[in-house]
Amino acid sequence: MKIGDFSRLGQVSVRMLRHYESLGLLIPQAVDEFTGHRRYGAGQLTRLNRIMALSALGIPLRSIAGVLDSELSSNALIEMLHRRRHQLLAEQTAAVSALAEVDFRLALIERTTMDHPDCIIKDLPPERTLGRTVLLGEPPFDTAEIGPLFDSAADAITEAGGVPTMAVGIYAETESGTEVTCGFRTSPPTADSASASGDSGSGPELDIGELPSCTAATLIHEGSMNRIGASWQHLAEWALAQGWELVGPCREVYLETGPDWIVELQQPVTR
Repeated sequence: MKIGDFSRLGQVSVRMLRHYESLGLLIPQAVDEFTGHRRYGAGQLTRLNRIMALSALGIPLRSIAGVLDSELSSNALIEMLHRRRHQLLAEQTAAVSALAEVDFRLALIERTTMDHPDCIIKDLPPERTLGRTVLLGEPPFDTAEIGPLFDSAADAITEAGGVPTMAVGIYAETESGTEVTCGFRTSPPTADSASASGDSGSGPELDIGELPSCTAATLIHEGSMNRIGASWQHLAEWALAQGWELVGPCREVYLETGPDWIVELQQPVTR
């Protein structure tokens, strides 16, 4: 087949095929002596795939020929690729975490999350939430459990005959660290029926959160959740500067979810 067809099937550029040829890694099956056009055989795709796999493992191209000639078995190559895949996934997770940390610190320094109306004091009415609770421990937090808990709580509320409405996160400080309840404001019948959901085989009981009326410093956070910590710092600094004392569990009311989040931060305060 022509070099262009071989390039397409092998998902590699013509330029790279010529480079492999120059290194003696993959020699065309035939070269027209007059036109210089190169032709490859379908059977050479196996060697090409091995070259690409070994390159993905970080083996220098000039060393790949020796590995190929050593008659590396397919099982051995597959095992090497699996190990490399797990390594790359770990690096990806670490990179995502590092990026979130950079975003958070950048927001703290630049105050780029403050592109919305500023802090206000308002009275919050009492309300009840139904949800599931997780202990995050000490910061920096691993928040991977939070999203699934909201989904789990919503499913349990629905199965119990309720209607989950606005999602609310409640953050309380304990001796063991920060405890987060991922819950929902619900229709009236839900609280009684869902509280017994643990006995119906649908999973652990839902936690009923009774939030009393209170005075709170509030702020609307807009944008990435990676930067919500900066909004919380800004709200706390503002409230303290106004002479308020921070009290009680703070709350996040999720008005709109990602990627462009809109979240009302509610920090109970007192004089």
